[in-house]
Amino acid sequence: MLVCVQFSNRKEAFLFYQFLFDTSSRQPLNGEIKKDKGSWSVEVYESQKNIAPRVSRAISNILCRRKLNAWMEGILRHRFYYEDIDEIERVIRLSAKIKEAPPEGVVLPPINLHVERFVRKSVLEKEDIKFDEISAECLEYVYHDLLDFTEKLLDEYKLEEAHQMMVDSWRRRVNHNDTGVHLLHVVHDEKVRYFYSEGNEVRRGELLNYLKSHPDPFIQNLPADWGILPALIYSPEELIIYSDRQGEAKLELLMNIFEEKAVWKPLSHFPFLKA
Repeated sequence: MLVCVQFSNRKEAFLFYQFLFDTSSRQPLNGEIKKDKGSWSVEVYESQKNIAPRVSRAISNILCRRKLNAWMEGILRHRFYYEDIDEIERVIRLSAKIKEAPPEGVVLPPINLHVERFVRKSVLEKEDIKFDEISAECLEYVYHDLLDFTEKLLDEYKLEEAHQMMVDSWRRRVNHNDTGVHLLHVVHDEKVRYFYSEGNEVRRGELLNYLKSHPDPFIQNLPADWGILPALIYSPEELIIYSDRQGEAKLELLMNIFEEKAVWKPLSHFPFLKA
């Protein structure tokens, strides 16, 4: 028996062929790829019942890897009227990030699973399969989920853009604000603490006195949890962060703001660590 999958796009035909005839597969297949008047077909000499699951996985793989982003670009252009190609690319790059780690409280539609489900039903008991038809019908099937995903993606994109504008503003601040403080140590164990170059811990009263003598329109008060404020207030020429916890949001933010001025070291390297 013969199962034939037809493509209008050469690259997609070869991707399908590669995926299907992966040499690491435990069940070798017999088949070939052919060109006929500008179209391409992959023929597999195997019963439809035996090959259908692998054909389904191969088609789903191409749709998820190549088509979803193109469909999302279409939605960005024609539904949300985005025109700048660089901005569209930034939004689409962000989509991979939030798929891998969805923001807290955000429920994303399982688009990839819906694609797989649709393709599985579409190739069932078919020996002559047209990839382009499946692709168009799949877009129609997942469109509302893709629209929902894109709306949530744009919400996150706007938040990220606003966050980046804030970081850029803080970065300009620390690069141009000369307070006379050369070095500040940042220690993160149970909480974030700041130390001057000689090892004395930064105290709340000192920060309040500094703000009183150097009023800052961006810092109106000093909350109980200082966060990154001491580093912004003093804007040191060098910031050394001591922590054994990678991924701590406040410390990552400081690294992002201070860039080459900041150095990350293990907590044990803090020179004034008490025994």
